[in-house]
Amino acid sequence: MGKVGIVTDSTAYLPLEFKEKYQIEVVSLLVNYDDKSIPEEGIFYQGLEDFYNWLRQASILPNTSQPSTGDFFKTYQRLSERVDSIISIHISGGISGTVGSAVAAARMLPDLDITVINSGSTSIGLYMVVQAAALTAAAGLGKEKVLENVRYVVDNLRVVFIPDTLEYLKRGGRIGGAAALLGNLLQIRPVLYFNRERDYIIDVYEKVRTKEKGIRRMLAEMKEAGSYLKTAVAHVDSAAEGEELLKRVKEICPGTDPLFSGVGPVIGSHIGPGTVGVAWYPLTPDLDKLVND
Repeated sequence: MGKVGIVTDSTAYLPLEFKEKYQIEVVSLLVNYDDKSIPEEGIFYQGLEDFYNWLRQASILPNTSQPSTGDFFKTYQRLSERVDSIISIHISGGISGTVGSAVAAARMLPDLDITVINSGSTSIGLYMVVQAAALTAAAGLGKEKVLENVRYVVDNLRVVFIPDTLEYLKRGGRIGGAAALLGNLLQIRPVLYFNRERDYIIDVYEKVRTKEKGIRRMLAEMKEAGSYLKTAVAHVDSAAEGEELLKRVKEICPGTDPLFSGVGPVIGSHIGPGTVGVAWYPLTPDLDKLVND
């Protein structure tokens, strides 16, 4: 079986050790703020604290832009020198045009074996899909098994999250100013998710009074899904709260090894510091051996 290479984008927020161990190629989105245009990956690994300190004081959100077709073209060409096939897994097409850039680049390289996947997610959800792909590929199980596991995770993945404040959703135009003011006064928080029926856009799953009630609702849904799950926790510049949520997830699914990650500027600037989220999918015996070994 030929060697499989994995490509993703910077919104997967992969731990550096994981990225390097499995030789994952990351194509970065751009963040435009403070009169600078910077690849998101560089901020995530080396300047995340400074970015969120800036964001808390900023009056407007930074602009972000998807990678160019040329960025993907160069990545695919470079990677093809050491692999036989490429699987390129990216942020939901419902919230970014990144998948479109990847598809366009793949079409420009018809002699290469490239499969582009819309993960239907981002952040910790995208990380979970990439993890399944990378570990399957590293086990030498071949391209078709990698694709089988990737598509299973995409089809069964659930990602839910809750913001600490409505301010950043308001600034990004996701909700109106009056709604944000009323919501903050009444401590109303939307529990958000990726809606499969609407091309994986971010949508409101439920509205709750207080963030803690939202967290309990997310954990209750996870518990209803059973205990044989792969789980994950993400936070936006709120490591202590994220670690506390991680403990609660481990109580629901003891014996598993949840993924844990911060969130970078492309996603974090739109949902805001203090946002926390959980993700999960039901395990299969094959995936259990790979992702929980």
